[in-house]
Amino acid sequence: MLAALFCDVAHCGAEIPTNMAGNVSCAGYLKARLEKKTLPFELWLSGYLTGLATYDKKINNVAKLEIANSETGTVLLESYCKRHPQESYQIAAREMARTVFYQPGR
Repeated sequence: MLAALFCDVAHCGAEIPTNMAGNVSCAGYLKARLEKKTLPFELWLSGYLTGLATYDKKINNVAKLEIANSETGTVLLESYCKRHPQESYQIAAREMARTVFYQPGR
């Protein structure tokens, strides 16, 4: 039972529930990208960004939300995850959001 608690969902062959995608490691996210099984991550990211936009006027910007949900956001997530495979997808999403919404010139 205890061993199951330490099992990273993406590495145990199980489906990733959408509400758990933020807790999966970046390595798990990259594996899901290779296997073209990213829907739980996409849905989680959409909810995450919606939540941020609800509370932060700088993020509640349709043009920037579209960038974050586009290939640009995906490239930023993938780049971060390749550099930090042990970090969680949630941390990668936070860093992507910082880049898209707060970096000067974006």
